[in-house]
Amino acid sequence: MEKKELLKELEKKFGESKKELNFKPSFEELENEFALNDFILSSDFVSENFSRQLCSRIVEHYREWHGYLNNLLLPNPSYYAGQTESKLFNSEDDRQKIWTLIKISMKFSSMHSLLALKHDKKLETDFINESYSSWINLFKPGLIYVMAKLNEGWKKE
Repeated sequence: MEKKELLKELEKKFGESKKELNFKPSFEELENEFALNDFILSSDFVSENFSRQLCSRIVEHYREWHGYLNNLLLPNPSYYAGQTESKLFNSEDDRQKIWTLIKISMKFSSMHSLLALKHDKKLETDFINESYSSWINLFKPGLIYVMAKLNEGWKKE
């Protein structure tokens, strides 16, 4: 399918899902944070059940960060860069900030798994609303703190 057609299909399916589920974030808000266009273009597919595809994209984003954050707390002993980064977060306060982000990512990871098992439209709405709100208000600001600290650490290295 051509890119323009695929993005037009995405717009249509998003509108249908938003109307059916009545979730709060707009397409632009979700696109800005979770790169929906790129996700659809790279998969070359818009699902008939787009709301589930949307939820999968959001949880994938959280899970990608989860792995990175987990490695800051428990670095792989054979990966020297990870060990170096982990040392930047040896205060209890920093480790607690990272653990808080991990707990948020696990909340949405488990919620997504439950959603896949229950096929509950209300839970789907809650997932989209809560995951976006948490991303904007908690997770992203926490990531900015972590990544700024990492960047400063690597500048000094």
